[in-house]
Amino acid sequence: MEKLSMNDIRKKNYSDVYRLIYQEQRISKSRIASALEMSLPTVTQHLSSMEAEGLIEKQGQLASGIGRKATAYRIRPAARAAVGVEVLPQRASAVVIDLYGTVIAKKERPLAFSQEGAYFKSLAGLIREALSDAGIPDGAILGAGIGMQGLVTENGREMLYGKILDCTGLTVEPLEEQLPFPIRFVHDAECAAELERWRHPELTDAVYLSLGEHLGGAMISDGKIQRGRTGRTGTFEHMTLVEGGRLCYCGKYGCVECYCSADALLQSGETLTEFFSLLRKGDEQKLERWAEYLSWLAMALNNIHMVMDSVIVLGGHVAPYLMQDDLDRLFGVIQERTAFPESRNFLRLGVQEDDIIATGAAIPFVCSFLGAV
Repeated sequence: MEKLSMNDIRKKNYSDVYRLIYQEQRISKSRIASALEMSLPTVTQHLSSMEAEGLIEKQGQLASGIGRKATAYRIRPAARAAVGVEVLPQRASAVVIDLYGTVIAKKERPLAFSQEGAYFKSLAGLIREALSDAGIPDGAILGAGIGMQGLVTENGREMLYGKILDCTGLTVEPLEEQLPFPIRFVHDAECAAELERWRHPELTDAVYLSLGEHLGGAMISDGKIQRGRTGRTGTFEHMTLVEGGRLCYCGKYGCVECYCSADALLQSGETLTEFFSLLRKGDEQKLERWAEYLSWLAMALNNIHMVMDSVIVLGGHVAPYLMQDDLDRLFGVIQERTAFPESRNFLRLGVQEDDIIATGAAIPFVCSFLGAV
């Protein structure tokens, strides 16, 4: 076993103190010393350093049954922040999150996607407006994650496949020229899965399927998003569901995308709100279409579950309209199809909050900071 130097020990102790404060949110010096089995002078030294660096602050006192009340320490949530952006064909939104993943500022505007320099200048302007509203200086920004409709390279610097936005081969360089902090592309479905993992740390192994306008997926294994050898892990949308079936935007026929996306459920000009409003009122045409949709979705979910025997989280635009009865019905259809029926429903709804893609795009920067502090 490699022997740790005194400097390594100091760094580890520093990290342990910071992470304990982060986890507890408010904690006293003596409690830190007791929990980490450190001497009070050592804890005091680390707390002084963190205060000087602006990472923590004193926040009142903690109640005590005996003796003097102890000073409470907490981290400064906005001592560092990250930016998340969702890029869509005709719109872009940017959020700023603090170290607890809380959105502290948001900007959104119509912005037609383009690979021209003017587009990236406008996108950078949107990000700067959000940072200005949050009051975060450039030096405190950990980075910006750009949620994209497509697959990205492992280092997040280039679009491997961007058929929807027609951006295959696009790099982060045009945006890097506009902003002084790290930029990273993130597949939009992975953004949603990152937020799901952040909000539910117990979800160490799961499949995330986004039932959005376009379908998307991601796999969580051992608490991490799995991207695979070429970045294509989780692209369930392009598995063949029907040989020679409907034409997909990828150019192939019969993809899951063509039968299980929100677009596949709706007719031209119809909205999800309109569809589900009539469905819940018992409209026969909507009930028939819903039954067909659930049948296709059950087939896809059963195939996915056969490969990864874990919880399947359903998110995306359709998810907010789903009720437990829908999940139970869907699970029942899967049970009829599968070779291995189960006693417990492995389907669950994903996080229901605004700006899922943008927030999830920012989360990895916060995770990296907390892992390295």
